[in-house]
Amino acid sequence: MSLVLALVAVSAGSLSNDQLAVTAMHNFGACVVSETPQGARDILALDYWTEAYDKRMRSIAKGHDRCAPGATLRFNRLLFAGALAEALIKLDAGPDLSTKTAFNEAREPIPARSPSEEMALCAVLNAPQATAAVLSTSPATKQEVDAMRPLGPVLSECLKKGAMVEINKPGLRSMLALAAYRVLSAPTKAAQ
Repeated sequence: MSLVLALVAVSAGSLSNDQLAVTAMHNFGACVVSETPQGARDILALDYWTEAYDKRMRSIAKGHDRCAPGATLRFNRLLFAGALAEALIKLDAGPDLSTKTAFNEAREPIPARSPSEEMALCAVLNAPQATAAVLSTSPATKQEVDAMRPLGPVLSECLKKGAMVEINKPGLRSMLALAAYRVLSAPTKAAQ
């Protein structure tokens, strides 16, 4: 099992173009959620690797161009889904994310759509405080990097034997946000 995670410290200087793009994506996702939260929930019900997601993503982006006036919108499907998930988490969970995502045996099982999603779901359920700490930081900051460090061993433990995942900070943050959103959204088992 191997996890390659690029945790690059952010310098005290100005943000790079990549960091600005990550921040812009988060801002765009927050705007979309503030304007149409149900539309964001609908797109997150889809697997972000499918054609149906791509079609919905293009439609929602076009319908929310006012969230990025004058900009040409191009983005990564994972980062967009993560930005939507983070904004919905803030809307739905408030400051109580770690309590609401902690393991709960009454919660229905959440099927993972990929090995990386399985790893992220495992990390959220087994390290809810560390996950909440990451998602409480601003993206592309030194605080985000510092908050991610305690998750390294958890992520390695959660990775399926023999699997390998290569991911950067924005991708990891997005995966954690999506997993936390799926945990928050999972129904509880009916009483016997």
